[in-house]
Amino acid sequence: MQILLKKGLVALDDNGVYRLTATDVLVRDGYIEAIGDRLEVPADQETRIIDLSGKMVIPGLINAHTHSYANMVKGMGEALPLEPWMYYAMLVGKMSLDQLRVAASLQVIENLRQGNTAFLDHLARDYAGMDTVMEVYAQTGVRAALAPMISDLGYTETLPSPTGEAPEKVSGPAAGKVEEILAACEALIKKWHGHEGRLTVLLGPSGPQRCSDQLLQGSYELARKYGVGYHTHLLETRIQAQTAAAFWGKTMVEHLAELGVLSPQTSLAHGVWLTDREIEIVAAAGATVVHNPMSNLALGSGVAPLGKYIAAGVNLALGSDGSNCSGTQSIVRSMLLAAALSRLANPDYSQWLTAEKVFRMATQGGAKVLGMEDKLGRIEVGRIADLVVIDLNQTIYQPLHDPMAQLVYGETGQGVDLVMVAGKILLEDGRLTTIDEEAVLKEARDMAAPLAKLRDEWLAANRDNYRYVEEVYRGHWQL
Repeated sequence: MQILLKKGLVALDDNGVYRLTATDVLVRDGYIEAIGDRLEVPADQETRIIDLSGKMVIPGLINAHTHSYANMVKGMGEALPLEPWMYYAMLVGKMSLDQLRVAASLQVIENLRQGNTAFLDHLARDYAGMDTVMEVYAQTGVRAALAPMISDLGYTETLPSPTGEAPEKVSGPAAGKVEEILAACEALIKKWHGHEGRLTVLLGPSGPQRCSDQLLQGSYELARKYGVGYHTHLLETRIQAQTAAAFWGKTMVEHLAELGVLSPQTSLAHGVWLTDREIEIVAAAGATVVHNPMSNLALGSGVAPLGKYIAAGVNLALGSDGSNCSGTQSIVRSMLLAAALSRLANPDYSQWLTAEKVFRMATQGGAKVLGMEDKLGRIEVGRIADLVVIDLNQTIYQPLHDPMAQLVYGETGQGVDLVMVAGKILLEDGRLTTIDEEAVLKEARDMAAPLAKLRDEWLAANRDNYRYVEEVYRGHWQL
């Protein structure tokens, strides 16, 4: 069956400028078949017609960096910087497969309700855990990219010493460990990459400082072999910049460039503490930086220099990061913060980021991270029908003067009226169509106490390491 969206205000990209145009959109077999005024379809073709009068149609938003496990540990580790906070994030390794399944289900629910038709899940788990979350994504119809968050070095050994001196050189892992990690990633690619045209698998080193050179290069070679993306955290905190100097005697981006793992396939989450020279290297390589402003603020990590990235020609995308440090999966909130925070760095308001520019990051920028820049991110004939309908009958949109600005600065998710992925409606009139939201919420509630117990036991078992990491943090900032 085809779907005809009638009389909506459609956000069309007119040579780099968004035009809100009153027009119709015909969707057939998962793709945008036609766009035009008063489209008609033959009577003998089964067609569902949806009247979108008073509503706006936008390309689906793309959450280019998040962690599904984090949905189960929201509210844990509040008011901590990244380095000690990581011990709460490490709970992912202790979660049961049922807990991961519920976490992935919550991921689907909130992303759809926020108007995100696609997300990149950077997940640190074994094959069974990653297979579990992919089953959820397959069943619910979302567009998801899974990047196994791999590492082969222990956390405390990948930090500078508390005194700021260069640490002892970290010994490399046994070759067998690297091969085992990459074999699991390859098995995941073979099973899930390209599933129904919606699910993809990337390679996802946790961070350069947490991986041996063998793993960084081996995972990049695997990404090249299968033509998939390469996604990693990069320079989220100032301590990580110090780590690079201590470990390699050069900046982290220089190290990655020497290893040959920077290219248009590469996406770098955060990118808060790059030097000007590092930004030039990233731009020359054609890599993408995924900006996560809310988590960077919540963890006190800093504010990424978006103005410098844009001046250098770096492709930018937006992420929510995990809900345990951002509180939400809202890419609209990321757009708002990206626009507003960038203005603090430059009083020249002619250079400020506009709502339209950050919207482009949340759509076309994210599409490049997924390797789908020619298929997603715009409403055009021939592109995949990942669409979101916004109800304009809300106070934030009335009176309607600049729909894009009013969306970026005012939308909370309340206006998301319909969400379509590959031509299939996954949310309509406030109701999710492929997942039992109430059942998932009940399961999540029932898991709260066991998760709290797991947290307490984990922190008690790692008390000495946690204190060491606190010493590293305090020593770095001379507290």
